[in-house]
Amino acid sequence: MATIEAIASARECGSATTRAAVSNGAASPGNITDDDLLSHHVEVVLFGATTNCNLRCTYCAVSLPYYVGADFDFSQIEKLADQMARAKVEWVAINGHGETTIIPKWEVYCKYFLDRGIRVSITTNFANLFSDAEIDAFARMWAITVSIDTVDRELLKQIRRKVDVRTILYNMQRVRLRAVRQYGHEPIYNWQCTLSDLVAPTLAEWVQMGLLNGVTKFTFGNLIEHNDLPEVLARDKALIARHVARLEREPLQVACQSLAEAVSLARRAQASVEIQPGIVEGINARLAELGVNSPFAIP
Repeated sequence: MATIEAIASARECGSATTRAAVSNGAASPGNITDDDLLSHHVEVVLFGATTNCNLRCTYCAVSLPYYVGADFDFSQIEKLADQMARAKVEWVAINGHGETTIIPKWEVYCKYFLDRGIRVSITTNFANLFSDAEIDAFARMWAITVSIDTVDRELLKQIRRKVDVRTILYNMQRVRLRAVRQYGHEPIYNWQCTLSDLVAPTLAEWVQMGLLNGVTKFTFGNLIEHNDLPEVLARDKALIARHVARLEREPLQVACQSLAEAVSLARRAQASVEIQPGIVEGINARLAELGVNSPFAIP
């Protein structure tokens, strides 16, 4: 069984490098053709549509002044969708470092996969108000991961900048309504927060709000710190989000209790939980450094 990784920038799409990445590995970069994409069965395509973003989160490399993003070249997207259908692709996961919905006609490109019976999932920040056509594209999807670090409106604005939690929740409900009315089911909603010292104390409220809005999975993302960001953020007078493991003893123990409570709350509601690697490990390394002998663990 093969897995295609269609992750390419505008400069790479259609090049030997990109086609090699989406092939089964039988061909070398020097002699591959478009037919190398074909396989008897491809389970999932990881599709990175863009590394550009409409937000400037205070923990993200996109906020660095020298960051340069790129879009996938969509000129051959319909042909790619046909090849995926012939390869019996089951699922296209549209993700990447950026925000897919800022690409003009993104919903049309998604439709190429959906119309061929391929399940589609997407990661998005839901920061924009969407057209009816965009809402319909979301409604047809199998799963939607929404990047939302907290439901504290003011804090979310300070961390992610240019986003309002009310817009996120409104978009979610529009998609749910359209999906149920038109297609008889709604997408799986996964909420993902980048866990930082700023949001750690209110994780239970984050889970509660998600449950009230139809979320059935919660993902706690590991914050990767960028050395140049603090200086840039200081000039912007922006809040600096740090890894939770940077907290001192008492606030770190509070954060641990908050995380455990949030996980317990989600599981009691039959929601699934994912805690990315680096979170618990970082917490326990910090606890040991602070002289705490009992490691933190999620029951």
